[in-house]
Amino acid sequence: MNDSIKTLEMNFGSVKNTEPVYKWMTKNPLSLKKTSMLKEAVQIMDDHKIDGLPVLEQQKLIGLMTKTRIVRSLLEGSTGETAVEKVMKREIITISPEDTISKAWHIKVGRLPVVDDTGALIGILTKTDILHSYFYHLSQLQETVHTAETMNTILETAYEGIAVIDKHGIVLEFNEAYCRFVGKQRDEVMGKHVTDVIENTRLHIVAKTGIEERGFIQRIQGQDMVVHRIPIVKENEVVGAIGMLIFHGVSELYNILGRMQELSRKVTEQTLPDTAIDADETSYTDIIGVSEEISAVKKLAQKAARTPSTVLITGESGTGKEMFAKAIHQTSPFAEGPFVGVNCAAIPDHLLEAELFGYEEGAFTGARKGGKPGKFEQAHKGTLFLDEIGDMPALMQSKILRALQERTVERVGGSTSQRMDVRIIAATNRPLEQMVREGTFREDLYYRLNIIRLEIPPLRKRRRDIPVLLEHHLKSFCQAFKLEPMEFSNAAMKLLMNYEWPGNVRELVNTVEMLVSLGEDRVITETEVPARFHQSFTQTEVDQERPETSEQRNLLDELKQNVRQQERERILQVLQETAGNKAAAARRLGIQRSTLYEKLKKLQ
Repeated sequence: MNDSIKTLEMNFGSVKNTEPVYKWMTKNPLSLKKTSMLKEAVQIMDDHKIDGLPVLEQQKLIGLMTKTRIVRSLLEGSTGETAVEKVMKREIITISPEDTISKAWHIKVGRLPVVDDTGALIGILTKTDILHSYFYHLSQLQETVHTAETMNTILETAYEGIAVIDKHGIVLEFNEAYCRFVGKQRDEVMGKHVTDVIENTRLHIVAKTGIEERGFIQRIQGQDMVVHRIPIVKENEVVGAIGMLIFHGVSELYNILGRMQELSRKVTEQTLPDTAIDADETSYTDIIGVSEEISAVKKLAQKAARTPSTVLITGESGTGKEMFAKAIHQTSPFAEGPFVGVNCAAIPDHLLEAELFGYEEGAFTGARKGGKPGKFEQAHKGTLFLDEIGDMPALMQSKILRALQERTVERVGGSTSQRMDVRIIAATNRPLEQMVREGTFREDLYYRLNIIRLEIPPLRKRRRDIPVLLEHHLKSFCQAFKLEPMEFSNAAMKLLMNYEWPGNVRELVNTVEMLVSLGEDRVITETEVPARFHQSFTQTEVDQERPETSEQRNLLDELKQNVRQQERERILQVLQETAGNKAAAARRLGIQRSTLYEKLKKLQ
C-alpha cells in the first residue's frame, strides 16, 4: 500500500464519519438468482452500467457476481448458458445498515452488500456512495485546514479522475489524474467553467438539477469512459457536483459482450450445423427485458426453436409476439429459409385464401397473368407467421387445418397440390379457448396450432422491465435522430413506471419517440409526460363517483377521508425530510411547486 493511500485512510479515520451506512447505500439493488445464466448477468450489467450483482435465494445473500469473475469464467470455458451458481463468488464480506461509513471505508471491496440480522440483502454500498458521504460530511466540518488536507488526499487517491464544481459549473478541484487525461495543467482549469475543460460533460447540468447520474458513458479524448456525476447537497440545497472518471470500464465490458456473442454463435452452430444465422435479423437479445417473466418466455422460445413443431404465441396487443416469432425462426432448422408473415385480420375475407394459397392465371377477374404464389409457397423451407389467427374467418379455418394436416397447398383455380415444408408460428391476442367453447374457432385447428404455447406477459406484469425498456429506446431514438443523449428525471420515471401501459411495449416505444421529438432539454421532466400518465386514484376521481345508496355514500365518504389523510401524511413526511423546503418537497413528490401550495392550502 503506497503512502498516499495510507494517508487517506488515516485522514478518513481521523474524520470519524459516523454517518450510518443505510443513509448512503443503494436500496433494493438489482440481483440475480442462482439459476440465472451468465448472459443474463452481462445483460443487466450492460443495461444498468454496473459492475457487480448480488445473488439471492429467498432474499438471502448467497453469492456475488462481478465483471471480473465473468471474464475469468469465460476464459476458463464457461458459456453464456452457464448458471451463475457455478461461478459466483461465495465468500462475501458484508456490512450492517447501522455500521458507520468510516467502517465501510476500511473494507477494501468495490461493492459492499448490506444485510440485516437475518442475512437478507437490503442494499449495496459502493465506493462512489462512500466518497459522496465523505464529501458531504467534510463540507460540514469546521476544521478548515484539516478538511482541505483530507479533501486533497481524497482527490488524488480515491478515484482515477475527479472534478468538483460549484453550482454555477465553475471548477473548484481537479485532480492530477484528470489533468493528465485531458492534457492540461491544474492552474489551466481551476476557476474555469467545466464545459471549457471536459468535453461532452453534463456535470454542470447535475449541479443545476440535483439529479445524480451514475455509470453513464461519456466520450472524452476519443474514448468511451464510464463516469459518475453526483450532486453535493448542503442544507437541502444543491451547492455543486462531483464528477468521477473510471478508466477502462467500457472497453472491459465490451470485451465481455463480444466474448459472450462469440460463444453464443459457436453454441448455435454446434446445435444447428445446417443453419446460417443472419446477424441483422431479430434475435433474443433484441427482446429487451431482465424480469423473471420475460426471461422464462425467452428460455421456452429457445427450446421451441430446436424442433419443427408448430408454435402458438398468445398475449395482448403490443407485447412483441412478432419479435418472438422472428427470434424463433432465426435459431431454428428453418433459419436459412425465408420468414414470411401475414396478418390474418388485415386482409379481406374474400382475398385471404388467394393471399395464403396463391392463385392460377384466370382464377378470377383481375387475376395476374401467370398466377401468383401464396404465402405458404413463399415460405417454403422457412417459417410462415400467421398473425392474428383468432380473426380468421370460419371458412379459412377449415382450409388452413387441411393444409396443416396434409402438408400440401392448392392454388385458387388450380387442380394440383404442392407439398410444403414450412414451420408454422401462429399468434393472437384473442382468447382462443373461450372462442372454441363459443364455437367461433375450430377446436381441431386450435389443437393443431397449440403444440408449443408461448404466453407473452403484458408490461404491467413485468414492471422490472419498464425502466430498462425506457432507457433502451430513449438511447435508440436519440441516436437515430442525431440528438445529444437525453434522460428521464426521477419524477418522470416514476410516472412512467406507475402507468399500466395498456398498449404494452408498442405504446412505450411510441411514447418515448414522442418525448424525444418534443423534448426541449436533455432531461425529460414530469411536465413533459402526457396527462394520461398523471392519472391516479386521487380526491378528484373519488368525487366523480356517483353512489346510488346511503351505504355507498357512507363508504365513499370514508374513502374520501382516507385518501385525504394519506395524502396529508405523505406531504408532511416529505416536508419533514426536506426540512420544510417546499421546492425540494415538490421535486420529491413529483409535482409542481404551485400544485404543492394548492394541496397545502386544501389540506390545511
